[in-house]
Amino acid sequence: MLISVPSSASNDWEGKRTMSGIDDLIPKSDERWPTATRRAQGIADLGLGDALKTYYTLYFPVGLIILVTAGAVGAMLAFGGGPADWPSFLLFGCFLAVLGAAIGGSIYNAKKIAPAAELGRIDVLLSLEDEERKDIRRQILGKTPVDPEHLVVSRAAAVQLRKNLATQLIWMSVLPLIFIPQVIRGAGFLSWLMAAGVAILVIGLLYVVRDFQRAGRFLDRTAEPGAKGPPE
Repeated sequence: MLISVPSSASNDWEGKRTMSGIDDLIPKSDERWPTATRRAQGIADLGLGDALKTYYTLYFPVGLIILVTAGAVGAMLAFGGGPADWPSFLLFGCFLAVLGAAIGGSIYNAKKIAPAAELGRIDVLLSLEDEERKDIRRQILGKTPVDPEHLVVSRAAAVQLRKNLATQLIWMSVLPLIFIPQVIRGAGFLSWLMAAGVAILVIGLLYVVRDFQRAGRFLDRTAEPGAKGPPE
């Protein structure tokens, strides 16, 4: 004998089963911080500051000079012209610099930036609520006092933040090179518009640098006595 189940009851049961599965994935209230603490184990800054400093003081400026010069000189030899045409030739140099910075930055990020931090497998703050994550971020940036009870979590979050910011800084170095030729070659409103774009990018770059340094100072302040802080 077959017993039919009302469709509404079946849907309710399926809905409860689905919600139960989702609830199993979300840490309960009293498990959020222990989960974050477990995820924070082993996370460490192994020299992000030094790796980023080397990129901006050596590889990026040297590569920029070489690529812009090579592109401009190569365009001059290929198309002919004199020194008066240098703004047009500079466009080729900047295009080559953008291409080189994008490729070189990607390689440097993979070979030098990524190995300079032990990040763990997952975002250490994933199990926390939004307000808790915001509070940790404010502590890292020096906007609120440090909570010693959850210091392991906040330090791990600072390392993950520094790694993300370091990668951003590698890629952000490419963007102004796209607008600078338009500033030089443009006229009137277009030139001013491109100049404003460069200024906005530079200001954004400075803010990212500031947050990167703040996270580094947070790690220095909260390091155990005798422990060496993250290399800047």
